[in-house]
Amino acid sequence: CGGSDKNLLFTMSLKNLSGVCLDQNKSLPIDTACLSINNLNDHVVTFLSNFEDCFLCYGQPVADIPPNTNTTIQISTKYPLKIYYNDTGATKSYISCGSSSFKQHGRYGWNITKDNSCSSVYTLYEPWNPYLPLLAAVMTYLLAFAIIFTSKLIINVVRTYLAKHAVSQNDIDRLQESESTPEMVAVSKTAMRLQALDAFRGIAVLLMIFVNNGGGKYVFLNHAAWNGLTVADLVLPWFAWAMGFTIVNSVRVHLRVSVSRTRLIIKQLRRTVLLILFGLLINSQHNSSLSELRFPGVLQLLAVAYFICSVIETCLASPQRTFQFGRFVFLQDILERWTQWMVVLVIILVHTCITFFLHVPGCPRGYLGPGGYHHYGLNVNCTGGAAGYIDRLIFGQHMYQKTMNPVYGPTLPHDPEGLMNTISAVLIVFMGVQAGRIFVTYYQANSRIIRWFAWFVTTGLLAGILCNFSQEKGWVPVNKNMMSLSFVLCTSSFAFLLFSILYYLIDHKKFWSGVPFIYAGANPILLYVGHYLTMGLFPFAWETGTTPTHASVLAMNLWTTTLWAIIAYLFYKKDFLITI
Repeated sequence: CGGSDKNLLFTMSLKNLSGVCLDQNKSLPIDTACLSINNLNDHVVTFLSNFEDCFLCYGQPVADIPPNTNTTIQISTKYPLKIYYNDTGATKSYISCGSSSFKQHGRYGWNITKDNSCSSVYTLYEPWNPYLPLLAAVMTYLLAFAIIFTSKLIINVVRTYLAKHAVSQNDIDRLQESESTPEMVAVSKTAMRLQALDAFRGIAVLLMIFVNNGGGKYVFLNHAAWNGLTVADLVLPWFAWAMGFTIVNSVRVHLRVSVSRTRLIIKQLRRTVLLILFGLLINSQHNSSLSELRFPGVLQLLAVAYFICSVIETCLASPQRTFQFGRFVFLQDILERWTQWMVVLVIILVHTCITFFLHVPGCPRGYLGPGGYHHYGLNVNCTGGAAGYIDRLIFGQHMYQKTMNPVYGPTLPHDPEGLMNTISAVLIVFMGVQAGRIFVTYYQANSRIIRWFAWFVTTGLLAGILCNFSQEKGWVPVNKNMMSLSFVLCTSSFAFLLFSILYYLIDHKKFWSGVPFIYAGANPILLYVGHYLTMGLFPFAWETGTTPTHASVLAMNLWTTTLWAIIAYLFYKKDFLITI
């Protein structure tokens, strides 16, 4: 990450491609626009820029604009752009002209005047709204669901009407026979499941398939560049939260039927090993070299965090409730398991101390930034702080090797599913354990929903306090790449809220069956591993042309997600559920 690489980001995203911008027959790539810079000075002016999301960053040189000429460059529209210019004339001024938002495929102009002032960016061509394909897709799916729902309603009404008017003597005889001989009812695997949890998992897995395949190339449907939260950032924590939810009842049932704790831990270890092996299988899909095989991964993180929480629950849980009722009966779900809470809090305390107090050579203590351009390039080799340092020390080449951040430029390798992030994920899984404990402790739906909602508020407020309700200026910013404490609490908060709503609609009031998400939620491992192994293969994907658009990529990504939803439906109807 030396000085010679400093311009790399903007030579890629803000290239001087006047041919593309000036030729009306050529199409611009996704999330790009054209900016014509008119230099009215009698000397060369250097144009600089950086994304507004680049916190504490200098502008990066983009192009030298000759005197009294108009130069057209291609710019990125993913984020608002801060623009500057360096006057190389007698004044030698460095002028900052604020930030501007550009629309995809728009054409804009900007004048650099002789008085060292900042003129406004003006529009030469107003493009169409790039979010129209997304709106059209939402309307299409809503219309499809409405048609399906209406069709089922009409069919049920017709069937009920025909049944009432088609009673014959044979029907009466069969009814009498059925009353005398009880009918054997087959109970399927799917009939015994908590539908809200399946719907919750289904939303997470289908959303993951959608964003992993590209999310239509929309910025907010991809992971945040560093600090901040997008829709894609919610998927992994929700998976972890759902895994935690299932631990409580599983351990409770096994202990009640006298399964030994040792045997139960061995079973949990087996599941953990299988998940890790599946994760390594996915990692080896594009690089099977053992010298560079990535060891961390999503399934590996989930496996280790699950194992830690399940062992804690197995060792410290009792098969029967032992809480003595009193004035604190409303907190029995917490007080009965206070020892588990203490263990998890110690784990988080150790993680926090390492994050903020471990000495990282050449870096300030407690650094949480991305390195690169961040903090004016002073910590260029400090990507990920203590977490990144530990991962690079332990894993070396066996970790995520991406070294170009879309906002902060060249950085050191940092693995978002590394060792320290896995420790953070323990708290997410344990939040799911707490939700599951509420479910098995209280039998009234209202009691459960009120407590889940209380956890939504509590974790949300704690996250807000830690990040100071801002993206960059808090003590602990919300950050998926670092799996920060505020990120864990924030995503857990959304998980509590979403599950409360689903439980109320599906299992409590029966307003909704959870379709189509329950199908995907019943087979999450099949869909997760399957979509990775088939990624890029027909009929799940295809080439969208030399110049893809949001519409073409979105259509393909939605088709991929829908196809996997159909596959999940077929397996569900066959009562074929893959569990580990």
